[in-house]
Parts: sequence; structure tokens; C-alpha cells
Amino acid sequence: MTTQSFLSTLEIFKKLTPAELGALERKMVEKKYAKGDSIFFEGDPAEHVWFIKEGHIKSMVHSANGKDQTLCMVGSNNLFGTCCCFGAGSYACHCVAETDSVVVSIPIRDFTEVMDKNPEVSKALVLQLSNRLRQSKDMQTFEQETVEKRVLHILVSLVEEFGNTIPLTRREIAEMVGTTVETCIRTFARLEAEGLVVSTRGKITVKSVQALVDQREKD
Repeated sequence: MTTQSFLSTLEIFKKLTPAELGALERKMVEKKYAKGDSIFFEGDPAEHVWFIKEGHIKSMVHSANGKDQTLCMVGSNNLFGTCCCFGAGSYACHCVAETDSVVVSIPIRDFTEVMDKNPEVSKALVLQLSNRLRQSKDMQTFEQETVEKRVLHILVSLVEEFGNTIPLTRREIAEMVGTTVETCIRTFARLEAEGLVVSTRGKITVKSVQALVDQREKD
């Protein structure tokens, strides 16, 4: 798959002409990152818009108590790390390659020009950012809930991102919900005993999303 054909698969660029896609492709850079590599840090100048070609990327912030809090995990063919950078001047989160990854960056000034000329791109961007903000708001709603409810909520959100097979470990889920690995393992043991999920090396399979939702909504 060429870089230009990759751009044409992204929902946000579906309405662009081949000439417009070609012009944008000449402005962008493709780069590989090994698992654990930082792509940019919280507070770095927000100079690019980022998309995932392969792998998945974790966005996190450093909290006041000294711990890193995972905000979201984003899979291939998606925008990442850009929710709060338009007009802000700096990135609001630290983005790390959670797997070996290939990402594409476009200078934000060139991306803004495309938005100005193509309202459809602006609409698609607003929709994607709205979905990310909704997920963030949902996370805040569940912050005071039990660990099990937080895990259930994260799993439902991740199914939207990755499908029923989530390419994450229980350790990574623990980071996202803000609990210890041991507590997360015990929680997954209960969920597996109830037939809701199956966790194997490097992935978690959700048997039924609706069953997770029903369990989450129980008093």
C-alpha cells in the first residue's frame, strides 16, 4: 500500500480529489516507531497532525500525583493526539507507540489549509474530535465507580476502536482504569468466569458487547 493510497482510505479525506490527495502527500512524512518510543511529549509545540498507518498509539498525561494516566488507545487508520492542539500551540498529551507502529504526520498549517478549502474535511474532523471528547467525558463519569465498572466501560470503548479482539494486555487495561495490575487481573478472572471475556497473551476477546453493557449498568 502506498502512502497516497493510505490517505485515500482515511474517512477524513474521502472527499478530496486525487490532485488534492497528491498535494497533501507531498507535504507529509511517514515514520516508524518501535514499541515504547515517544512520538511527542505533553507541552511540545503542536506542529503536526498525526495518523496511524500501522499499530496502535497510547495518549497519556502526567498527573499531579506523579503517575501517568492513559487517556485513550488509538488503532490504525485513525487520527491521534490532536484533540486539543488546534489553536493551542502545544500538545496536551504524551503519545507513545504501544506496539511497533508506522505513523504519518502532516504539518498543521497545511492541514488547516485543506480544511479551509474543503468543508467536508472540517466536518469529518469535528466528528472524530467529538467522539474522542465524548469518550473522555465518559471516562470522567466512571472515575468514581468500582474497578470492575471502570474495566467494563473501558472494554466497551475499546471494542468501538478495535472490534471484539482488543490487542492489549491486562496491564495496559490497568493503566487505563487507574488501578493496580493485581486488581485488574482479579477483575478479569471474575469476568472470564462469567463468560464475558477471554484474555490470552497480548489480547483480550470480548464475547458479547451487550453483555458487558448489561453488567456495567447493574446497580
